[in-house]
Amino acid sequence: MNPMTIIWDFDGTLLPSDPFDSEQSLLMYKLYEAGEKLPLFLRALTRFLIYADNHEHLRKTFKKFFNWFMQGTSVTALDRVCQRLADKIPETDRQTILHLKDEGHNMMVLSCGTANLSEGTLKKAGLDHCFTAIEGNRFDIKNGLIADMTLNVTHPEDKVTFLIEKGISPDSTLAVGDGYTDIPLLDWATISVMIDRTGQKQRKYVHKKYHFVKSIPEILEMV
Repeated sequence: MNPMTIIWDFDGTLLPSDPFDSEQSLLMYKLYEAGEKLPLFLRALTRFLIYADNHEHLRKTFKKFFNWFMQGTSVTALDRVCQRLADKIPETDRQTILHLKDEGHNMMVLSCGTANLSEGTLKKAGLDHCFTAIEGNRFDIKNGLIADMTLNVTHPEDKVTFLIEKGISPDSTLAVGDGYTDIPLLDWATISVMIDRTGQKQRKYVHKKYHFVKSIPEILEMV
């Protein structure tokens, strides 16, 4: 097959959640390891929102809280969390990404999450050079501290808009995702792959004409 454009989601796709995604992991780090004295009600609220987000509830509320809560946090936290996240990526997955890169496929990461986390994690995993773009919502850093966030990919539909603006055709695109924030992209692409490590996603999206796989190396059979 000729080289394709392969679009990857990050959380739950390139990064196994197990059990938290990258943003939830960063919150957990600040909550328990950053050494900050936080009020009890704020700790309780943070744990509640992590739980809700982990079950795909209160997503808009979670994002607003996440942006606010992380302001003033040292970039050291990002570095430490990204290393931990990188360690979660199996060697078989890393070799698959490297192989696809060597085969000449144009790969990008489009995420509704935080680009600093996906970019930093992939760099520490030795994979960042495999992607021509790593897009998401990005922390603004000032004087070594998180100051704010620039929102670039706030809605699932933004992924498709980004690709159309880049002149990328669905006919030559393979999209890989794991959940509801990937549905518009998966519906748009010619070849759509859903990572379904537990088998639950196939039952949920049984009406969709997706390829359901339990591991990233299985994607090699489709390109």
